[in-house]
Amino acid sequence: MKKLEAIVRPEKMPVVKEKLRQLGIGGMTIYDVSGWSKQRELHLQWRGQPVTYDLLPKFKFEILVDDSQQDAVVQAIVEASRTGEHGDGIIFVSPVEQSINIATLDKGEKSFT
Repeated sequence: MKKLEAIVRPEKMPVVKEKLRQLGIGGMTIYDVSGWSKQRELHLQWRGQPVTYDLLPKFKFEILVDDSQQDAVVQAIVEASRTGEHGDGIIFVSPVEQSINIATLDKGEKSFT
């Protein structure tokens, strides 16, 4: 099993979510987050005054997938969220030792599909 964490632009969240639904992903957790990386700051104007935002809004997806699904899910997220500009996001892939569904006590892949 793998845990995929994907941080994407806010405007891409619905597109990524729908793409994952079409792949048959059984469940996901989506967080409203903020932070920075290479993009660092966003410079805007509000009522004629310059405003700098150093924590930029993003959405974070957490998804558990079977090892065989990893490449397809990563590719789907990239296709749905990539604009080619700084700030498109990042994907982390981590191994998961075990998962247990609290209601059914199913373990492994059966716990999240």
